[in-house]
Amino acid sequence: NFDNFQILRAIGKGSFGKVCIVQKKDTKKMYAMKYMNKLKCVERNEVRNVLKELQIMQNLEHPFLVNFW
Repeated sequence: NFDNFQILRAIGKGSFGKVCIVQKKDTKKMYAMKYMNKLKCVERNEVRNVLKELQIMQNLEHPFLVNFW
């Protein structure tokens, strides 16, 4: 749930999404969180691309890339 995190700062912005550094309130662990506007994705016919990005991120495992949680 988004309420379980505190947004610390933005690190990137796209046409319908943002990436922020967040901290989980109970464990104090830090993560990069990407969130996007679902309506804009649908309006711009980008749903397929977003789902493909999700699939790629789930399968990546590399020491220089952020892992997907």
